[in-house]
Amino acid sequence: MRALLYHDVAPEAGWSETGFQGGDAAVYKFTPDAFDQHLDALQACGPPSLVTSDASSWLLTFDDGGLSALTTIAPALERRGWRGHFFMTTGRIDTSGFLDAEGLRDLVRRGHVIGSHSVTHPLAMASCSSNQLDREWRDSVAALADTLEIRPTVASIPGGAFGANVAESAGRAGIRVLFTSEPTARTWRVGDVLCIGRFTVWRGMPAAAALAFASGRGLWPIRQRAAWEAKKLAKGLLGGRYLQLRKRLLDRERLAMRPRADM
Repeated sequence: MRALLYHDVAPEAGWSETGFQGGDAAVYKFTPDAFDQHLDALQACGPPSLVTSDASSWLLTFDDGGLSALTTIAPALERRGWRGHFFMTTGRIDTSGFLDAEGLRDLVRRGHVIGSHSVTHPLAMASCSSNQLDREWRDSVAALADTLEIRPTVASIPGGAFGANVAESAGRAGIRVLFTSEPTARTWRVGDVLCIGRFTVWRGMPAAAALAFASGRGLWPIRQRAAWEAKKLAKGLLGGRYLQLRKRLLDRERLAMRPRADM
């Protein structure tokens, strides 16, 4: 199974109006034209599936619950007769730049799948205490159940910080399918929870990269896997210093993205 991970899609001038903000979030924001190019290329793989039990299928997933899920992403999928998985950070429901309750219900009516993306979007979820993990999953599932009148059984991990403890806690909340950020086509189980890897797509990646991730052909999946393993090694060697270094790099990117006063 090959799952692709996207976030927000909006005109560049409107990136501040959807989803999370800052250099880290901007890395994952696409313009509508670039996103359409990706979807056009992905048509070579046939339509994406909503079924997570078919090892030969490919899926489209979208994290965070930014407003563009309803205004831009879903219409682009629907023009092709496609549907996707959308994962909502429930603490952001009805807040600026994010989906409201009616928007979530509308996506369900239109045939998309809504799942949990935690309550507060902790970036180091595997390092959370057992009690905090349980609150993140239990409360987000409850919020979506109240909103949709359907109890979600799918979720995705914010920040990509997977651990067996994260999956075990998700299972206690009734989640049965958990999408990770590990770039792999394999699936694995932690108790009752089916864990599915995803290939992350970020700004500037060509449409050929998305096609390679969905088809399993070409160098892009190999490169992303190698980068993932290198990041895991760096985390293990640097410990807490890794997050500090990452923050400094993102701060530099934010500064680089600001318009210069003399331009």
